[in-house]
Amino acid sequence: MSTPSRILVPVDLMEGSQAIVDYAVALAQPFNARLEVLHAWEPPQYVAPDLLVAAPGWNPQPLEKMALETARESLQKFMASIHSASAVTQRMEVGEPASAILRVAESGGFDLIIMGTHGRRGLPRLLMGSVAHKVISRAHCPVLTLRVPEAK
Repeated sequence: MSTPSRILVPVDLMEGSQAIVDYAVALAQPFNARLEVLHAWEPPQYVAPDLLVAAPGWNPQPLEKMALETARESLQKFMASIHSASAVTQRMEVGEPASAILRVAESGGFDLIIMGTHGRRGLPRLLMGSVAHKVISRAHCPVLTLRVPEAK
């Protein structure tokens, strides 16, 4: 098995994402591996894509566009908090998270995926699914999962 040279780190930008990236940075350094932080944003399915948001003095814009821009800003803010001597890039994809992660991992030639898992069980897992489980079962490369620290 070869050492990793390209590592994909999917994040949901929730609490615990910073710990996942910090771990990935520490793991990548001895191998001089490049990291790419990926945020897969899924449009809300309960909101019509053409629903407009307007207020006096604003140009009306679709709610989905505003939400996507907010997600981009959140990713930029998150990336600003990362301190690494290794090469760390960022990427944002729109779509169902597991599918987006798998698509990027394969098309980008990544040899390792490091991602968090919330460790949901029972009904919450059934209702929300497990992105990590879907990625593990279909990825073309090894997947290292880390338990996301619980919110305090």
